[in-house]
Amino acid sequence: MLLTFQLINHPGETTMQKNGSASAIEARIDSLKESVKNLVDAGGEKAGQLKDRALGAKDTLVESGGAALNRVGALIKEHPFVALGIALGVGYVAIRMMRK
Repeated sequence: MLLTFQLINHPGETTMQKNGSASAIEARIDSLKESVKNLVDAGGEKAGQLKDRALGAKDTLVESGGAALNRVGALIKEHPFVALGIALGVGYVAIRMMRK
């Protein structure tokens, strides 16, 4: 639905002219534009900070996960028969759970 407006000037009527109230409205709009720009800039800065924190947390998790994997690998090398027994037991329990 398209709406159109026409400005019709009748004799004796005055048209809206740029006066003090219009310039005050324009000043207020400019002020609002500046406020919105500042909010967007602040939001972008916060998003960047959150991104840096998330990347730091990811790096920490990757490092700790790698260290845990290395420890498990070392334990398997030190005790291969125990590791094999644990693997068989976990497999047996998993198969029993899947069948039910």
